[in-house]
Amino acid sequence: MSERDNGWSRELRRRIKVYDEIDAKNDWHGQMGAGDYWGLLVLTVVLVAGFSVWGG
Repeated sequence: MSERDNGWSRELRRRIKVYDEIDAKNDWHGQMGAGDYWGLLVLTVVLVAGFSVWGG
């Protein structure tokens, strides 16, 4: 294994540890809820419909 691979492996382990700690706290600020996903769905449908009407 090269030095570059070792560095990348350490970085991946560090990132996994950070996300595991955040997940264990169960206090992820900015976490999206059901309303957020519904809003994104509505926005997507409106944009697709609008562009399809506009494009003709």
